[in-house]
Amino acid sequence: MRQPLEDMKGRLRFCLQLRLEALPRPAGDGLEGAQEQRRGAGRSRRSRRWAARGPRERGEMLSRLVLRSAHLSALRPRETAPYGLKSIQSYHNFCTAVSKDVTYKELKKLLNYKNIMLIDVRETWETLEHGKIPGSINIPLDEVGEALQMNPRDFKEKYHEVKPSKADNLVFSCLAGVRSKKAMDTAISLGFKSAQHYAGGWKEWGTYEFSEKKQGN
Repeated sequence: MRQPLEDMKGRLRFCLQLRLEALPRPAGDGLEGAQEQRRGAGRSRRSRRWAARGPRERGEMLSRLVLRSAHLSALRPRETAPYGLKSIQSYHNFCTAVSKDVTYKELKKLLNYKNIMLIDVRETWETLEHGKIPGSINIPLDEVGEALQMNPRDFKEKYHEVKPSKADNLVFSCLAGVRSKKAMDTAISLGFKSAQHYAGGWKEWGTYEFSEKKQGN
């Protein structure tokens, strides 16, 4: 610790010595010349005051300058500040982004307004054996990528529905949200940026529907 302190004192002593030797710059014309004269006079006064001080007083001044420099360095922001700003920005984007998960109530409203295409990505035998959400069409997960890249005529012929455009609202569902999430990711990668998925799936839908019908009776 002592050696760096001595090095810093040496550098400060050298800078102050340069100040003592510095002479005022030649004055220019007009306002700039007057300003330069004032700066030169200020440097001369500071140099005379420094020269009038004794060795001990100069040493104390140098020590105070060193301590103040060390204090300011400790208070200076760390280099990680930009990362912190990026983290805040990422957090802001996360909070303001549209949720990709659709709840049971949200899905009911969307289906009532006929504002979405609901795609069930379970295997066909699953929908035939267990049932499916009314208004949905069945495109098994393995076919989703190919189906969304079909020409409209082939899509209509195979799935008996109009092929959705990339601006349409797509919602994927399955049994419990795993396959529908994969289907949504595939759709987004193909340009269907509004794609969402019903995380509760057929399992949650059946539970809510059964409960509502039971309450209705």
